[in-house]
Amino acid sequence: MLLVDTSVWIDFLAAHTTRAVEYFREQLEARQPFALTELIYLEVLQGVREPAAAKKVSAYLRGQLFLVPRRGLQTYEAAADLYRRCRAAGVTVRSTIDCLVAQTAIEYGVALLHSDRDYERIARVEPELKLAP
Repeated sequence: MLLVDTSVWIDFLAAHTTRAVEYFREQLEARQPFALTELIYLEVLQGVREPAAAKKVSAYLRGQLFLVPRRGLQTYEAAADLYRRCRAAGVTVRSTIDCLVAQTAIEYGVALLHSDRDYERIARVEPELKLAP
């Protein structure tokens, strides 16, 4: 299963061709399961400008699998710790949401599909974060 990050959804919905979007399309054609988080859902909808398009995107995404933090506040604490460990390693993560998404992927043991260089940096600090090709 893939956890598909906002960075991929934005390019996918805008019909941009990126390596991650191509991989995602291949996975969709192969009927491979994918998921998102509530924060990814929020970020994707924030980027949709037209209300009619937002309704369509919302309806589609609501029908998908959502991964929620498995351990409640402990997941948020682990994401904060991940952020601190990155900082200690000289890595500045630009979005705290990225740390929570990464922590969620780790908790579920799923690969994270992204087009965001922060995840590459996080994965160097946290080897349990699996990144999709």
